Formats: sequence, C-alpha cells, structure tokens
Amino acid sequence: MKLTGIEITEEGAAAVTVERQAGVMRVTACGQVRREAISSDTVTDVDDGALLAALLGGLADRGEKGVLVLPPKEMIVRRARLPFRDTKTIDKALPFELEPTLPISLEGLHMVWESRDLGEKGTEILVFLASEEVLENRRLQLKAAGLEPLMLVPAAVAPAMTLARHAGTFLTLHRVLGACVLVVVSQGQVIFVRSLALAPGDEMACLSREVWQTLVALAEREGQWMVPEKIFADGWAHLPDHLDTPMGALALVRPQILAATGAIFDEAVKEAWVEGPFDGALAVACSALSGWRHPVLWRQGFAPAEFVGKHKGAVLFTGLLAMILLVLVTVQALVGVRQTGRDLAWVETEMATLYLDTFTEESQAPVPNLLLPAMEGRVRVAQEEATYTGENASRVRVMDILDAISTTLPGTLKVTLTRMTLAKGKLTVSGLADDFGAIDTMKGALEKSALFSGVTIASSSKESGGDRFQFKVVIDLSREEAS
Repeated sequence: MKLTGIEITEEGAAAVTVERQAGVMRVTACGQVRREAISSDTVTDVDDGALLAALLGGLADRGEKGVLVLPPKEMIVRRARLPFRDTKTIDKALPFELEPTLPISLEGLHMVWESRDLGEKGTEILVFLASEEVLENRRLQLKAAGLEPLMLVPAAVAPAMTLARHAGTFLTLHRVLGACVLVVVSQGQVIFVRSLALAPGDEMACLSREVWQTLVALAEREGQWMVPEKIFADGWAHLPDHLDTPMGALALVRPQILAATGAIFDEAVKEAWVEGPFDGALAVACSALSGWRHPVLWRQGFAPAEFVGKHKGAVLFTGLLAMILLVLVTVQALVGVRQTGRDLAWVETEMATLYLDTFTEESQAPVPNLLLPAMEGRVRVAQEEATYTGENASRVRVMDILDAISTTLPGTLKVTLTRMTLAKGKLTVSGLADDFGAIDTMKGALEKSALFSGVTIASSSKESGGDRFQFKVVIDLSREEAS
C-alpha cells in the first residue's frame, strides 16, 4: 500500500510518499513548495488549495490516498477528568463537561478523544475538536489536487508517537504556521497537547516559560512531578543546547523521525531529502500505514465498491461461509426456540425478584415489559439523591460528604453519629459522645476539611438516664466544590 503524507507549514507545504511492502516502509518521493514561489504577493495571500495543487503536481510519485496534518489554528484541544470509565457514558457526559470551556458552541464541531485510566481518581481524557466546515474544506482541497483523502489528523501527534517507540517520558515542540505545538508523552501515550503563540524575537524565552508552566500544571493535576528525559524540537534553524525547567536543564535535541520510523530511501530520494521539513509528513504517512492508533479528526469511511473490486475472490469466499453460517444459526434457532422461551421466563422471574429485593418498599414488581424502564428510573432517582447541588450550582456527591466526615474524624474518637440531615447548604449531624471533650475534638477535626466552611455546636446535653452526652452539630458546606 502506498500513501502520501502532507503537512502545511509556515513557509509552504511538504509531502512524503511512503510505500509499505512486506512490513518495510520505503520512501518513494518527497517534495516541498514555498508559498513565495507560487505568488508575487505576500505569502499569507496564497490559498492552501493552490499550494496543495502545486505541491502534488510536482511530486515524482504519490499514493492514491493522502493523510493531511491539520494546522494548530484549526483545532481545539481540551483536557477533562470524569469519574467513570465506560466509553458510552463518557461520550454522553463529555459535551456537557467541555461546553463551558469552549469559545464557540459545540454545534458544528467534530470531537474525538482518548482516555487514560487513573484508577480511583477516574479517567483522564484528552479531547481534540475541529470545525466540520474546516474538515470538509480540507477534504475538498485534497480531492481538487487529485488525491483521495484518507485521514485528517492533529498537528504534532504523529511525530510524538513515532518518537515514543524509543523514548519514555519526553516533550516535543513542533513549530508550524507561526505557532508551536507542545506535546507531552509518558509511557507511550500522549497526555497533554497545547498550541501556543510564539513571541517574535523572543521565542526561546517564551518556550522556556511555557515548558515551566506546563510541567507545574501537570504536577498539580497528576499529584506528582513528571521527569521528562529530553525535549525534542523541530522547525527552528538554530536551537540552544537546553531549556531551563523545574527539573533543571533539559537537553534540547532535534528529533530523528526517519530513524524512528525505520523507513528506507529510494536512491532518487536521497538527494532531495532534508531532515526536519519532512518530519510531519513522514510521520503521518508511516503511522497511517502501520494502523493509526492516535486520535483522528476525520477518517475515510468504508467504500464497498472499491473493496469488492480489489478483493473479489475473498469476498465471494467470505459470502459463501456467511451463507453456511446463516443456515446453521437458523437451524439452531428453530431447534432451541422452546428452550429460549423457558430461559426468558426465568430471566423475567429473576429480574422481578431482584427488583423486589432492591426496592423493599414495593409489594409487587411491574409487568415484564415495564420492569427494566422502572428499574432504570429508580436507579436514576437514587443517583440524583446521592448528589447535592449547592447554591452556586456546584455539585457535590453525598458520598464525598460522608467520606470527608469519616476520614477527618480520628479513629480513637469515641462518638456515635445517629442522624444526618442535609438542607440548604447545611449538614446537621446528631449523635452521642462520651464527654464534652470528644464533641470539641470532633468539631476541630471537621473544620479542617476543605468541603466544610464552618462547624457549629448547636446543642449538647447529658443523655437522660445514661452516661453519654447528646449533641447536635451544624456544618456549613463550602461554596466551592472540594477537589
């Protein structure tokens, strides 16, 4: 299979054609076109469609399909953390989590994401968004230039993941179109992407400052300092030996993308190849041929006619096997229809038993066709009751409040909590204590929790006919959700 990778740069555009045969990547052509070479006006006036047409028109060899790197200015990157792992649940919740952070409405935006499991902390999600109109325009530009679009991918991700095969934790700085894309990779996964503007004449100081801020922000979010091995930087004619960071001076090196991909040259390509300008185009072409495992802003759908034309024999054989399998399944279904009916009745009985055991206040389960919706409704109500919405519309789980109480109270404290009531931002806790000192100790411990803004002893008296002391404590919930 042969593909052409393309990256639009500040000076123009670069393309690399790669063919994969027997697992070997072979670069068959490369080329670049400068904007100033196709326009007598300023380079910013050059239309990208004309730029791509000139680039592909002068390329000695190209694939039937192409992969285009979307410039940083055409994508939005966000991070989110959610308390669940199920992909369908994340798909539903993510738009509501992101919408307040976006400069434009989600309507008309295409979104892709990848997740990282943090265990008890939930799921860390890296989100890429791009306008549907922009994506369609890029597809049309490729088609107009005579190349079938296969993928549109985020800037700098493919080079970073290519380098991740041979490095542990590192940063990449990829300069393109007057901006820089900063990528953080750890344990073979992209965990942070950010596009930042470069201050003319002071780019290295700007980069040093941004790297500092990124590492500090990651340390706060991850709960530990990340220790990158090095920083890969490309797109600059001259680079210093290192950048100052909270980890000390980190080596600043140019990435060797060609070596990382393991691709080899055709003889005709060696003279035209220059390390650096072709890195992005080479990385996306090789990644696509290797079965792209990174976020994709757009991917060509399945084309039945094209597939059948190329694999007619395999399709016929697969169709015959599918027909035989269909006959066997049909026979099995007819033979087992009675057993299926008995199994269904058993499942309905078990569901009814589960419903009555769970919701003990109910004396009779709903009819079978309404049983599942009824259970879902009851669970939804339970979930809503398990979350308290404060006056500032911040949502705090009741479980978090209980956890804060249990973790802040000393284990040796001799108090018994008998009743808790939550209303209008106040939590009233009643209980029994061995003495007044235990009540004061409990008050002092609760005041240390970030979830509570104030703790007041409303009443305390000796238990009638007993040796313990009754108390009532009123806790004011914090206006800001605890982290």
